[in-house]
Amino acid sequence: MRTLPFDSETLHLTDRPIDPDFPPLPHGLTLDQAVAVHAHEVKAGDLVLAVFSDESGTRRAEHVPTPYRADPHALRDCPCEGCEECDDIDRWTLADHGRVADVGWRFVCLAPSERGESGEDDEPCAIELRNRPVAVILADVVAAVEEATRAPVRTYGVMWSADFEASSPQEAAQLAYEQLKSYATDGWPPEMEVTDEAGYMAVIDLNATQQAEGSR
Repeated sequence: MRTLPFDSETLHLTDRPIDPDFPPLPHGLTLDQAVAVHAHEVKAGDLVLAVFSDESGTRRAEHVPTPYRADPHALRDCPCEGCEECDDIDRWTLADHGRVADVGWRFVCLAPSERGESGEDDEPCAIELRNRPVAVILADVVAAVEEATRAPVRTYGVMWSADFEASSPQEAAQLAYEQLKSYATDGWPPEMEVTDEAGYMAVIDLNATQQAEGSR
C-alpha cells in the first residue's frame, strides 16, 4: 500500500489486484511513482492508475483495470461520437435543462472513448468529478521511463554473398541483382551475415525465421 498526500488528508493507494483483468503497469512503472491530484489537474500524457471515492472519511481506491494516458478536456469538447457514459449524462441533462451548466463545471473527461475493430466503444469516456482525487504517474516520469527502457538503436553491417559464373564484374553484379529481385517474387530470402558494432557476426536465415513465425 502507498500513502499519497492530498490537500489536508492522506490517501491510501492499495496494491493493484492480482487478476488477469488488472495487468502490471507498463514499462516497469510502479505505484511508488504515483502522485494524487484533483481530476481537473490531470495533464495530457499522465498515466491514470486509480480514482478515489468522494465519500467522507477513508477514501477507497478504485484501480483502473488498464491504466491509460490522459487526454483531458471539457465535456463540451469531447470528440466522442456517443458512448455509455456520455449517453447517461445526456439523459440526465435532458430531464432537467438546468443541469447543463452544472455538468460543465462539475465534471471533466480524462480520456475519450476508444473504439474497437467492431466499431463499438470498447471503453467509454473517463468522466470524473472535477475535484475527485486521482492517482497518476506524471507524464514526464512516464516519458523518462519509456526512453530508458527503449531498446538501443545500433549500427549493423549486413552482408549477402553468392558465387556467380560471369565474364566480367559488371555481369556478376547484374546476375546478383537479378537474383536479389527474385527473392521478392519466389518468397525465398537469402541467408544474411549481420555484424554488430563490436564485430560479432551472426548468420540470419530469414527463411527459417519466416517458417517459425508461420507455425505459431
